[in-house]
Amino acid sequence: MTINTAAAKKTALLWLAAGRTTSVAAEAAGVRPSTVSSWRRNPVFAEELAAVKAVYEQRPQDADALMRRLEEAEQRFARKPGGITVEGSSARVHISVPAGATPRERERLVARGMARGIARVLRERGEAGL
Repeated sequence: MTINTAAAKKTALLWLAAGRTTSVAAEAAGVRPSTVSSWRRNPVFAEELAAVKAVYEQRPQDADALMRRLEEAEQRFARKPGGITVEGSSARVHISVPAGATPRERERLVARGMARGIARVLRERGEAGL
């Protein structure tokens, strides 16, 4: 069985933001508790959890605001590391840096990701010869 990781993370976020345990969130998301524990150590997941909790605590009766925030989180989780989003005349390069990377490793990975992203955008636009 294949699970949609972004959707599973979104489900876990909802349960965790509501104050439920890791085990309850894992069961709702269809994953193991150790998986949710691993997600919680991920900085992106932790940021999204804090943002969803903030909406949940500030406006607990506003289901629309909570669902919009959860959808934003799911979209962020669905991005592929190193992916590129081109919107009009600007491009956004999504770079994944593993937790625990040294500052030097982070710098190297970010620089390499940016270079690859720029090269890809130029290739797609037919401007590689510049």
